[in-house]
Amino acid sequence: MAPARRPTGARLLLAYAGLLAVAAGLGAPEPGAPAGISPRPPPRGSPPPSESSTRQAALPRDPTTEQERSVDPRDAWMLFIRQSDKGVNSKRSKGKARRLKLGLPGPPGPPGPQGPPGPLILPEALLKEFQLLLKGAVRQRQHWEPDPCAQGPAEQAFVSPVPVPATTKEDEDVEGKPALLAEPLALWVPRVEAAFHCRLRRDTSIERRALHELSVYYLPSAEGTFHRGTGLNLTSGQYTAPMAGFYTLAATLHVVLAEHPRRAPPRPRDRLRLLICIQSRCQRNTSLEAVMSLESSSELFTISVNGVLYLQMGQYTSVFLDNASGSSLTVRSGSHFSAVLLGV
Repeated sequence: MAPARRPTGARLLLAYAGLLAVAAGLGAPEPGAPAGISPRPPPRGSPPPSESSTRQAALPRDPTTEQERSVDPRDAWMLFIRQSDKGVNSKRSKGKARRLKLGLPGPPGPPGPQGPPGPLILPEALLKEFQLLLKGAVRQRQHWEPDPCAQGPAEQAFVSPVPVPATTKEDEDVEGKPALLAEPLALWVPRVEAAFHCRLRRDTSIERRALHELSVYYLPSAEGTFHRGTGLNLTSGQYTAPMAGFYTLAATLHVVLAEHPRRAPPRPRDRLRLLICIQSRCQRNTSLEAVMSLESSSELFTISVNGVLYLQMGQYTSVFLDNASGSSLTVRSGSHFSAVLLGV
């Protein structure tokens, strides 16, 4: 039986399918190669690949290296721009951080442990530090004081400090007081440039109802008496102020009644007035005054007066006794008169 002949269309379909199969076999990728990538055929005229190169080509490639090679710079930059608006750098996080409100403060914590005790400071160390502070204050005051050459003689006499001898031992005590403490304190005391202390040389009689100015004094040589500066007239009993300033003056008189009235007791108006006057004008100028009644006094008594007067340069002061009693009296020798310049 003869085979049946196939139609012409069927033959054409079989031929077309065979061509497709051949084409698919030639274009198949190598094993291990990524899909969609076909190996490039070697160029014409090149030597055939060796066995080692063929084996290396047959090995599977590293996916990480393949990904690094496939990164696009533009895509990486756009990714960086998008990521920069997130996290800490985002505008939302900044706004939230600013709107953050703190809560109420909590209770205070417990006290910490007590520290070690401080060093023990002895009274001697405190005294030494105080002395150093005094020395610094004195030096600063001397630095800011005007130059003595630019001052007058009166100001120089008052401001000049008392010279203090240097001490070799810091812990040396004088009369129970540390020498370092006495030295800076002495620098603050001004030098007294005008002062005197004199006594009446002889007895002086004063008649009743009389105002008498005492005179004829002398400077005693006993310990404790003083005389500094000029202006004292021992004969007239007048002291002339060498400079304008405040003077403290004092007078003490020992009085004896020459005759005591026997017929009648002393009257209340019988009295004595002791005065230190300026320019011998006891009524016109300011004066120091002490009043004593003779009603209950004995035959020998003492009357004193003291105070402060401001004297201009060239003005003098003297002692007066006003006997307003009905009997004469005597001022005994040894009665004294003194004055000291306090300041200007």
